[in-house]
Amino acid sequence: MLKLNNWYFRLLVSYFPILVLTVSMIIFLSFIALNEISRSETAKADNITTGYVVESVERAIRGAEFNAMNEAVKNKSYTAFLNGSSETSDRYSVVHSLRSLVEENDFIESAYLYRESDDTVLTASGQTDLPDFGDRDFIQLAKKNLDYQGWSASREYREYDRLKPVRVITMHKRTPFPFGKEGILVINVDLYVVEQMIGSMTSHQVSFMRITDGANKPIYPVNNGSDESGGGSVLTTVTSDSLGWTFESGIQDGHLLGWVSVVSYAWVVMAILTFVAAIIYIIWVTRRNYKPIRLMMNRIQALQLRSGDGGAVLTDDLTMIDRALENLIVQSLDHEKKQRESMMLQRRQLFNELISGEQNGQTNERMRKLDLLPSAGQYAVMVVKLNRYDDFQSENTLNEQNVLKFALGNVMQELAHNEGLQGWGEWLAPDLIAFVFAVSDDESRMLDQLRTSAIVAQQWVGEHLRFMLSIGIGTIVNEWSRIGQSYRDALSGMEYQLCIGREAVTFSGDIPQGKQYGTFHYIQMCTDCVQEFRQTNESWRNTFEQLFKRLNTDTLKDEDIHSLMQIFMQMLSRELKDLSESLNEFLEGDRSSALLAKLKTASTLAEMKEQLLEYLADLFDAYVAMSETKSYKTMITDMRAYIQENFADPDLSLNHLSDRFQISGKYASYLFKLEYDMKFVDFLVQLRIQQAERLLANTDETVQGIALQVGYANSITFGRVFKRITGVTPGEFRKLKMRPSVLN
Repeated sequence: MLKLNNWYFRLLVSYFPILVLTVSMIIFLSFIALNEISRSETAKADNITTGYVVESVERAIRGAEFNAMNEAVKNKSYTAFLNGSSETSDRYSVVHSLRSLVEENDFIESAYLYRESDDTVLTASGQTDLPDFGDRDFIQLAKKNLDYQGWSASREYREYDRLKPVRVITMHKRTPFPFGKEGILVINVDLYVVEQMIGSMTSHQVSFMRITDGANKPIYPVNNGSDESGGGSVLTTVTSDSLGWTFESGIQDGHLLGWVSVVSYAWVVMAILTFVAAIIYIIWVTRRNYKPIRLMMNRIQALQLRSGDGGAVLTDDLTMIDRALENLIVQSLDHEKKQRESMMLQRRQLFNELISGEQNGQTNERMRKLDLLPSAGQYAVMVVKLNRYDDFQSENTLNEQNVLKFALGNVMQELAHNEGLQGWGEWLAPDLIAFVFAVSDDESRMLDQLRTSAIVAQQWVGEHLRFMLSIGIGTIVNEWSRIGQSYRDALSGMEYQLCIGREAVTFSGDIPQGKQYGTFHYIQMCTDCVQEFRQTNESWRNTFEQLFKRLNTDTLKDEDIHSLMQIFMQMLSRELKDLSESLNEFLEGDRSSALLAKLKTASTLAEMKEQLLEYLADLFDAYVAMSETKSYKTMITDMRAYIQENFADPDLSLNHLSDRFQISGKYASYLFKLEYDMKFVDFLVQLRIQQAERLLANTDETVQGIALQVGYANSITFGRVFKRITGVTPGEFRKLKMRPSVLN
């Protein structure tokens, strides 16, 4: 009884860590949530306030700028003074205008007008010479940067050297407006007034704001012995594009989470109540859930007492239950594993008996027992081979290979099932799997179903599993005992994939029955083709076509066709390889090796023919060019000179050159590429663009006229080609490169 009570308390106490952790997480997450909400809302409010301050400052300063510029435009005395007027009324009008600007606008600390012709400055106080003016240094800087449109960094301004300086920001404008060069209008905005306005819009007890100009000088607050910026973190940073100022604001330390603590008390009370309720619930649930365990313990103890095993009573009861269950699970898994292995061995043995044709008296009985195929109907074997198995092994680990093979088997059976076929497959070799399919209907079109399944599977595996298959379909039989013949026919059909294959799928019934031709006749055709090729006779193409037509008609085995292609390449190499280095690169280099690899992996005879014909055509062009090297140097030199003399002719083309030098256009292009490593079109465009650049830089001829002079029918085509080569349009090039004398 003591042991039971101990286990009861162990079960009860085991819930407490979860309880404590849950309550702790509730409290912790509540604080985090409240903290994040408060921060988010505070940041939003601070962002709105800062944006309002920025807009207010920008609007006030823009208003001061607008008033000053508007007055300078409407008051004609400004222009008269700048033009050298000596009239007292004009000067007085300007002085009065400047004084009015300062008096009517709180932000304008001062404004003055500088006349460049005699270095005279006119302020609200009167006229003075530049050497006697207190802000002469700024005028010198402004004269060096007349096009600057923004406000200066904070600076000290004094009208006369004896006066106390004032902190201002300044904007200068060339006058008269809009493009005058006779003088400069200078507007100074009092930073003290700006500070007062900003201070009236912020609360230093809760938030802070720091403003710096483009030179990182403090605008607000000014360091006057007290720290008004506070020690809180920055929540908002805004940059004024018009002023170049950076506004940083945030909440003072101690004010961000002051109200959070009030709300958190409610969460603490709720957590305590939840904790108490959870303890009561745990005790109740533990008592209820403990009853079945107690009953189980009583039965185990009674069983141990009946067995007379006194030592077993001292063993922990739950440990004993755990060991008994573990032994039961292990025995069950071992039994299931042995059953699966036995079933797999039986299926594999039965499969081998079917395809080998060595059935015995028990074969039919086991087939009916396993119910893998219908007892009557039509049967056929499909053999699937993994192409390039060495690459398949090198590109995938052993585990990946097993997974891909498993997927292949399932895909094939599922696709066949979709076509109404029943059956199963087994791996007979690392790269070969065979399937036995059947239909119970003797009238069904099983061959079409098999071909459809094979084609879809070949395409799906190539797209999703990324390896290629060769599939062979055996003859259709109507008895289990003849399945072995269908298997042998499927293997035979795969030997004729190039000739009878349809998308890498062969059917043994497509193999023509009759006399098999020897290879002597084909070797003779290869010899004739090579000789005609050697003599640069275009008839080699006809002989080549006849060779492949004969191969397709006679239906040779794949290995015989591959051997014949190797003999053909060896003949060709023996005839041509010592004629020149360029031909040796074709015949014995990487290109030849790549061709042989492509021929070996070709899935049809047409594909093999296309690959080989493309290679032979390039080789023939190189061989013909080599054969004509006797006049090659002279011809290519004359051709280059002719192009340089007639590049402005819009009709100049490869056809024109072929007519001029009595050669084919393709050969002319080949010679040009071989000698100058450049296409004819690129060379012609280069000459035309070079001449166009000279005309654009040294003449004032129109773009249309230059286009006609360099061989283009219209300026649109010329402009498009010119920009593609140089990166700029003809007009932009002329602005960059034209000599000053031509511009004048």
